[in-house]
Amino acid sequence: MRTKFNGVLTLLLALIVQMTFAQEQKVSGTVSDESGSLPGVSVVIKGTKKGTETDFDGKYTIKTKKGEVLSFSYIGYKTAEKIVGTSNIIDVTLTLDNNILNEIVVTAYGSQSRASLTGSVSVISAEQLENATFSNPIQGLEGLASGLRIIQSSGQPGADPIIRIRGFGSINADSAPLIVLDGVPYSGSLSSINPQDIASTTVLKDASSTSLYGNKASNGVLMITTKVGKKNKTQISIDTRVGITQRAAKDYNIINTTGEFYESYHSILANSEFYAQGAAGTPVTIGEARQTASNSLIDELGYNVYDVSNETLVDPLTGKLNSSANLLVNDRWEDVLFRNAASFKSTNINISGGSKDVTYYFSLGSQVDNGYTVGSNFERHTARLKVNSKNIANIISLSGDVSYAKSKSQSVPSDGTGSFNNAFSWTRRIAPIYPVFKYDENWNPITNSNTPSGLAYDFGNAQFFEDGTSRNARNYAPGEHPLAVIENTTETNERDNFNAALRAKIDLPFDIKFEYVANLLTQVDQGIDFTRPGAGAFAKSNNGLLSVNNNNFTAFTNQQLLTWKKDFGRHSFDALLGHEVYEETFTTLGVNKRNLIGDFSPVLDNTSVYVSGSNYNTKYTTEGYFSRFIYGLDNNYFLNLTARYDASSVFHPDSRWGTFWSAGASWILSNENFMKNSKVINYAKLAVNYGTTGNDRIFYEGSGARNLVAYENQYQIGENNGELTQTLFSLGNKNITWEKAASFDVAYEMSLFNRLNVSLGYYRKNSEDLLFNNPLQLSTGQASSPENFGSMVNSGLEAEVSWDAVKKENFNININANLSTLKNEITELPRDSIPAGNFRRVVGKSLFDYFMVKSAGVNQENGNAQYFTKDATTGEQIITEDYAEAIENGRVFLDKQAIPTITGGFGTNIQVGNFSLGLQFAYQLGGYGVDNEYFGLYDQRNNVKNFADYDQTWTVDNPTAQLPRIDPLRNDQYRISDLYLVDLSYLSLSNINLGYLFQNEAVKKYHIDSIRFYGTVSNAMLLYSARQGYDPRLNSVGSSSAEYGANRTIAFGLNINLN
Repeated sequence: MRTKFNGVLTLLLALIVQMTFAQEQKVSGTVSDESGSLPGVSVVIKGTKKGTETDFDGKYTIKTKKGEVLSFSYIGYKTAEKIVGTSNIIDVTLTLDNNILNEIVVTAYGSQSRASLTGSVSVISAEQLENATFSNPIQGLEGLASGLRIIQSSGQPGADPIIRIRGFGSINADSAPLIVLDGVPYSGSLSSINPQDIASTTVLKDASSTSLYGNKASNGVLMITTKVGKKNKTQISIDTRVGITQRAAKDYNIINTTGEFYESYHSILANSEFYAQGAAGTPVTIGEARQTASNSLIDELGYNVYDVSNETLVDPLTGKLNSSANLLVNDRWEDVLFRNAASFKSTNINISGGSKDVTYYFSLGSQVDNGYTVGSNFERHTARLKVNSKNIANIISLSGDVSYAKSKSQSVPSDGTGSFNNAFSWTRRIAPIYPVFKYDENWNPITNSNTPSGLAYDFGNAQFFEDGTSRNARNYAPGEHPLAVIENTTETNERDNFNAALRAKIDLPFDIKFEYVANLLTQVDQGIDFTRPGAGAFAKSNNGLLSVNNNNFTAFTNQQLLTWKKDFGRHSFDALLGHEVYEETFTTLGVNKRNLIGDFSPVLDNTSVYVSGSNYNTKYTTEGYFSRFIYGLDNNYFLNLTARYDASSVFHPDSRWGTFWSAGASWILSNENFMKNSKVINYAKLAVNYGTTGNDRIFYEGSGARNLVAYENQYQIGENNGELTQTLFSLGNKNITWEKAASFDVAYEMSLFNRLNVSLGYYRKNSEDLLFNNPLQLSTGQASSPENFGSMVNSGLEAEVSWDAVKKENFNININANLSTLKNEITELPRDSIPAGNFRRVVGKSLFDYFMVKSAGVNQENGNAQYFTKDATTGEQIITEDYAEAIENGRVFLDKQAIPTITGGFGTNIQVGNFSLGLQFAYQLGGYGVDNEYFGLYDQRNNVKNFADYDQTWTVDNPTAQLPRIDPLRNDQYRISDLYLVDLSYLSLSNINLGYLFQNEAVKKYHIDSIRFYGTVSNAMLLYSARQGYDPRLNSVGSSSAEYGANRTIAFGLNINLN
């Protein structure tokens, strides 16, 4: 019986093995064209990610099953598909397909084939962005395209970054690019766009690509295209992720322990005493100076948090903390002001599909991002619906797009300022000897039921106890407390963003199409800044403060487009005629009151004293007529001509119209006989263009606010003793008109071995008739007048590379890299020299050439800061310790700029089986920034501050130090000079993504296409910067401030695709 059982079992096993091998077979073959074998052809099992590629002889081998379809694809050739049958050999001959070269790229007012493009365009796909966790869709573009800089001006969740394309387009006008959303200029908040809805982002850089937008495209164009449905296929995608947010870069190397700070400040006082007495002619020994420091240490600082007497806290002989001292309290400000694991969560669902003539896309999204600073957060809920219908009455196509975003953000007070309310400024400057909470005479915590922690805040005021003892005031910002401000302040902004577009296209005779586009954008912001009396001395003296503002923004775009496309044998034509009107209105109302009554809720009626109010509205209108003509010969040579005639309400009616144009040509070299049969070069294109664009976005002097009626005198209305007053606010100029930029661009693209894609480019952009706030004499009563004057040149090189280093069935590696250079030069100004802070604008220099006092190092005898200046009589360079003298006669050009030499990024995507790993880096080389924050810590004149790197400053025991003596009594020790400059170079790991794709027949019967588990880290780490605590990514010209630092988000997600 057992023998029979074994026999049956053996037969069953053999049958199973036979069936398994019958299901899966190894197929091989050769892929070739009419001239021979083709290496690098992609061979993929259709509907899966399993695939391989042909070797140098055009041969391939792949494991597959009977009935599956093999797809053979190669750049420049038509894709071939073969059904796997019983044969193990499948040879394929591919045929040339020039249409493959015609990859469709979204451009101004439509799309073009890549072959017909005559300008510089970078396309960033959804796959490159979908794993980023930023609440702003632009933040994730850092390092992904040449010529594009994304500056993280604030880590506040939901904050918009600074965007620059190919440098700085103007001096006093806006340098930001035009944002185009689904073909329509977009002026709303970028954080209202759900990144999960984006299909691609296109960067238009040169005049041939941008001039069709004329009046808005002087600084380049960023085109965002959202997803649409696909016909005959219904898909549901669900993506959810949870994680944490934390600080992404370390702060300065400041002192973190109380004992070290007491010792360091004792040294500061001893050195100061030693120098002061010597300078007064009553010299003392360093031992005597140290004894004086021990005696006065707590008088200077105010707080002694150890259990020994004030005079014996630091030993004057050693300068070290008393070995018998025990610490009584050790509050850490960073622990109460920052969160190391703030929560993050995001959920998105979209449904798309359609029939032959109707497609749809619908999405819902929700994101909650709690910033790592206590009290900061961003919450957004979005919805989008897109419906497209064609062949209505056989000639009409209609499409509609409606989106709504509701967001609420809670900001930290005084972000980016030096205010005592700023958590970043405070934690850097407050010495670790000063506690967060209040303590009695025995250093027991004092309770307060009105605070979230149940503990009383220590505002640093002098304390007097019942036993007759007292504690001095804190010698840093007494009466201030940022935690008290955060916990007693509501600083919110609620935003409702509604965007709706309607497109109607009609097919007319002779292949002419007419399209009408109407787009309405409305955005309402409701802001509340509510400060309760418990926030601090100022709030208490006013019994609370309340500011309420309401901003209403509306933009309406109206487009009419006529297009004609026709091929006549070897000749192809593509023509566009268009008209566009853009109109935006803005209304704001704000009221400030104080003296709260009632239940302390943020309602104006709960306050009794009116402080101020403001209400105004603005209107801005542009109108343009434009055309484009593209001619192609043999799908090999292309000519692209554009023209636009524009008007802007910023200028006087007699000066508001301007003409902008471009001309470009491209040549597909790979279609020529001398390159057609190359086994190395699969695709090559040379393009050249020249054209002009305009800019009307001038700012008010010293402000980031646009001047929308620059040709008119503008007045402010006030009151004096109940009478209305009128004060001239801004001079107008009826002759002011368009700032113009003329650009020349050369680009070369090629693909090698069907693996390596390379794009090289050179550009030169000459901006003329700059919108310039020309400084006026003080006697005029106005700081400046808006004028067209001056010119400037930006030029540089760009390169992008994408390399499929490995292409196997279950193993793929792709490497990408890009770099950009920028040279900026002023070529004309209204006067010889114009001061601009640490810079000076002169012809022949850049916008951001440093003009500063030059440090001469440290006087090793006494630790005084020294500066270079010029002898007033001889003009020779001399050294002085008088900073006023150096400012007067010593400032020079340093041959250093705040413009990086090279910017770019690189990354890799690795796929092994069903596992995938993506890494993306961003970098910057060269240039110098001003580290105000770091050197501001050394200025001890008005407040006792914490500081960094004390071992690098001059002391009696360290006379060869590179930094001057820290001295609370001397003014000129740490005044701004080239000592403040720090290298702008950095390397950051922008994104890490690790995932596993689960995709097999077992789940497909449940209508599940795929399940992907993944982990992602956005803004992973700053791998290199010149100084710990200095983050060059946070400012476009590298000037440090107490801004909300970059945040890192670590998230784990699940993506499910259903059909």
